[in-house]
Amino acid sequence: MRLIDQLATAGLVIGALRSQWWDERRISDYRDRALVRIMRHAITSVPYYRALGLEPGCIATASDLKRFPVLTKRDLQRAPESFLAEGFARDALYASRTSGSSGHPTTTYFDRRAWLLGRYALKMRRIAATSPLAIGCRVLIISEQKPEELAALAAAAPSGLRPFVRQLRLSIHEPVADHLEALIRWRPHILYAFPSYLLDLIALAERRGAALPPVRTVYTSSEVLTPAAREQIERALAASVCDVYGSTEFKEVAWQCRFGRYHLNFESVHIEQQESGAAGPVVLTSLMNFALPLLRFSIGDRAVFGANSCPCGRHSLNLLGFEGREGDMIDLPDGRRISPYLLTTAIETDESIRQYRIVQTAVDAFRIDVIVSAPGDSLRWRERLCGELRGILGGAIAVAVREVDALPRAPSGKRSVFQRAALAGG
Repeated sequence: MRLIDQLATAGLVIGALRSQWWDERRISDYRDRALVRIMRHAITSVPYYRALGLEPGCIATASDLKRFPVLTKRDLQRAPESFLAEGFARDALYASRTSGSSGHPTTTYFDRRAWLLGRYALKMRRIAATSPLAIGCRVLIISEQKPEELAALAAAAPSGLRPFVRQLRLSIHEPVADHLEALIRWRPHILYAFPSYLLDLIALAERRGAALPPVRTVYTSSEVLTPAAREQIERALAASVCDVYGSTEFKEVAWQCRFGRYHLNFESVHIEQQESGAAGPVVLTSLMNFALPLLRFSIGDRAVFGANSCPCGRHSLNLLGFEGREGDMIDLPDGRRISPYLLTTAIETDESIRQYRIVQTAVDAFRIDVIVSAPGDSLRWRERLCGELRGILGGAIAVAVREVDALPRAPSGKRSVFQRAALAGG
C-alpha cells in the first residue's frame, strides 16, 4: 500500500474510533445526510438509476430511499456496467469479486476512499475494540483464496502495520493437517477462519491428541456461527470469539461487541431496519462508494434486528443474530417457512455429533448427514434426533440420519449446514 494511502487510512481510523461513540441523534443526522447525497449522486451519474426518471429535486429526505427498487445480485449480474458511475476510470478503481458460492458471482468496484474505509479503517476499528494490537502480534488468516493468490493479498496490506503485526496467510483449499502444524508452530494471537473450518481443525487435533495453543481472539465470518460452534471454538482455543458480518459488495457490514450484538458500520452502509426482535431480509445501501453505489440491495440473508442501544455503550443499529440465507429457508407442505437453524438447536444438543448437514431430499423428506465421535454407536441419539426433528417439521415429514466420513466444502471453501438434494448431489 502506498504511503499516501496509509496516511489516509490512519485518518479514517481515527475518525472511526470517535464516531463509534456518537449518540443516536448524531448517527441519525449523519445517515440522513449521507443517504440524500448518495441518492442524488446515483440518479445523476449512474445509468441504471438515471433511467428511473427521478429528478434531484425530488430527493429531499432519507425516506425518499423508498422511491428506488430493491436490487438483487441478479440485477447486478445482468447489467454490471449500468451501475458504474460516470467520471470514474475503471483502472483507478478497486475490484472485489464474490466467490460465487451462491451460483451468482459478481464484481463490485470501489473508489479510493470507500475502499480504504471499508477494507482497512473499519476493520482496524473493530480490532482495536475487540483485540488491541501490540508489538509482535501474530495473526493467522485462513483465506478462501487459492494458494497462488495469497502473495498478492499479503503485499496489499498496509506496510505501516508490519512493525506491530506479523501475518501468515493459509488457503482453506490446502489440507487441514498442514494447517494444524502451522497453528501449533506459529502460535497466533489472532486467528481468522470460517466456523466450519475451525471445527474441522479442532476435531483433527483431538483425533491426533495434539494440544492446540491458546488464541487471544478468533474472528469468524462467512457462515452462520451457531451457539454450539462458538462454545466449542472458545473452549478448544481458550479464545474470545468475535463474529463478523460482511459481503463482497459492501465489505465489513457489522461486528460483534463483547455483549454479542452485531454493530452496524453506519459510516459506510445503511440497513433497512425491522422492528426490534423481528427477523427479516438484510437490505443494504452503500453510503460511501460513489464509484458503484448500490441502493436497497437485498444481500440474500436474514437477520434478527436489535435496538439502537447496547450495554457496550454504542448507539449504532445492531443485529442480534442471523437466520442464514433467504434461499435456504425451508418451505414445508403445511405452508410454514422456517430457517434451517431452527433444526440445529436439536441436532447440536448431542455431543457425539461433531459436524452435520441437513439435506432436503424431497418436499416432505429430510436426511441428516453427520460425522460422529463414535461411529456405529448411534441407535439412541438417532431415535432421539429423528423424533425431535419430526416434532419441529411436522409428523408427516420423513427424517433419516446417515453417518458420513466427510462433508465436502463448496468451491469457495464455505460449508453450508443446509442443502437441497439437487444441490447436494442427491
